[in-house]
Amino acid sequence: MALPPELFQCKKLRTLNLGNNCLTVLPSRFGELTGLMQLELRGNRLEGLPVELSECRLLKRSGLIVEEDLFNTLPPEVKEQLWRTDKEQA
Repeated sequence: MALPPELFQCKKLRTLNLGNNCLTVLPSRFGELTGLMQLELRGNRLEGLPVELSECRLLKRSGLIVEEDLFNTLPPEVKEQLWRTDKEQA
């Protein structure tokens, strides 16, 4: 499944559910969705997530919904941003 390029023009998008879509790659353009607070990715075939997710400054750790093994492979920059956002919004 390919995501439409228009998706990345939705700068005010807060919640995105892409669960169960057989995605194998998440485009690096996800960093452009700076308003994203919740991203559901369970049920895909992802082996990793792009470092550009760290640009989603409002996305909290609890808002990134993925399989546990995928969460463990997050790039360090993404993990750091998720924890920082959790602390700021606590």
